[in-house]
Amino acid sequence: MKKAVLFALTACCNFASADIIKCTFTEPFIDTEYSMTQSTLTYKSFENKDTVIKNVSFQIKGPGVFELVSKDGKVLQVLTLNNQGSDGMSDKTYPYEVKDNSSIMSANNGYGGCTSNYLHATETEEI
Repeated sequence: MKKAVLFALTACCNFASADIIKCTFTEPFIDTEYSMTQSTLTYKSFENKDTVIKNVSFQIKGPGVFELVSKDGKVLQVLTLNNQGSDGMSDKTYPYEVKDNSSIMSANNGYGGCTSNYLHATETEEI
């Protein structure tokens, strides 16, 4: 039990110290950026058309599982700290796997990879 609580606190504190969480998706080529200090989730298209959602809360659902939730209670993104995130195109491995539930991310089933201020993507080694 102590180990589970310690893991949850460690994951919480590492993630909570992230001011910005950036996620990358392929098809469509849209990135998202969540600001903890501003409580905003911004969708950035390659056409430089930004959509900003305000009053987005960051919720800890369990060890290594987090949700970004709109003010009306809709789960916008589910982030999992598992070092298996992928943007679907590059050779990078992201610390967070993300599932975006918005209609903006209808292609690729809304899966992508995310980084934070303190946890960065790494290059995947080819076999």
